[in-house]
Amino acid sequence: TNTAGLKVIPLFCVKVLQDYCVTYTSQRICALKGSTVDLSCSFTYPSGYTVTATEWFYWMSRNWNKIPNYNAGRVSYRGNKDNDCTLRITDLREEDSTSYQFRFTHWPLAKYVYVTLSVTGTVIVVM
Repeated sequence: TNTAGLKVIPLFCVKVLQDYCVTYTSQRICALKGSTVDLSCSFTYPSGYTVTATEWFYWMSRNWNKIPNYNAGRVSYRGNKDNDCTLRITDLREEDSTSYQFRFTHWPLAKYVYVTLSVTGTVIVVM
């Protein structure tokens, strides 16, 4: 698997609700067309609670749209319901360039942060 990311900006835990936090490894990711990228993400929540449902959204036409059909096609949820919310996109296309956002399903109106993906054409090195 060819994973590409040029700029890594470590982020702090961003509270989306009291005691619920979402952290992205990178705020902006630049990747090559045709490659695979992981939108690395983790979350924390209060002890004694259970996370039962989560969702990823993408920005298009000035709206956040739910990513349909996880694990069907080029997009797969690599995380779990404990603390990992990583999303993988394979065979990247330029139209995948947008912002992506992880959410707890039961808290849709909380203040969420996002990660921005930029997909660029193939790099040619001339020697």
